This record gives sequence, C-alpha cells and structure tokens, in this order.
Amino acid sequence: MRRAARWTVMAALTAGMLVAAAGCGKPAPDSGGSASGGSAPSGSSGGSSPAQTAGTRSPGKTDVTTVTATVTRGKVQTARRTVKVHLGSTVRITVTSDAGEEFHLHGYDRELELQPGRPGTLQLVADKPGVFEAELHHSGARVFELQVS
Repeated sequence: MRRAARWTVMAALTAGMLVAAAGCGKPAPDSGGSASGGSAPSGSSGGSSPAQTAGTRSPGKTDVTTVTATVTRGKVQTARRTVKVHLGSTVRITVTSDAGEEFHLHGYDRELELQPGRPGTLQLVADKPGVFEAELHHSGARVFELQVS
C-alpha cells in the first residue's frame, strides 16, 4: 500500500511540475522562429476614453492589426477579448493604464512598462502560431488572448 501511495504522490508532483513549466502560451506543434519588432512608447493621446478598437486591421498594403486597451481601477476595457491574426502579420498593441503597471504578452515574452495615464505601444510580428495570453503583471488582469494562425 505504501508503494502505491508513493507512486500516486510522484505522479501528482510530476503533473504539477509539467503544468507549471508549460507557461501561459500554447504554441502550435510546428511553432518556430522568434518574436521580432520593437516596443516604442507612444505619445499621449489625451483622455481616458475606453478602448476604441481591438483587433482591427489598418487599411493599406501591410497586414497590421491594432489592439487598444484601457485599464481603469484594475478593470480592462477592450473591444474584444480574443484577437485573431494571420501568421506573419504585424500586431500593434496600445495599452493605457491609470496606474503604473507592466503589460506582458506570453509566448513572445514581450513586456511593456506602463506609466499612469500614458499610452504604451508594443509592436511585433506574429511569427509564432498558437494562442497567447496578454496580461498585466502587477494586478494579474487578463487583457486579451492573441490567436495566431
């Protein structure tokens, strides 16, 4: 009986470690390449209005998806919680928070320090297929889910 109990504990610990090591991003089996693009602070747009758009494509020849989110008192406002983009497209994420915060896009390991009341912009090429969570590190609030295919 003791041996069976040890195996059960070992299996539970192993499963827990695997889940913890998996992280938040869920890349597709054939995921390759690395994140590219850069982050650049954006000028102030003046105002604390809710997010106007999320997951919209800019007109023109380039495939750019713009995601805009506003955080007020820890609550995230965005047009959509799931943003779908094509592999290889450019994603421009702008987040404005009323408090100092850190935005993180899991899977791409891109971070953006947010200053209170000042929009921050992160731009990258979606070159990893999969599903990736975007969150605020200090509050733990989920901003959106990025689906790349």
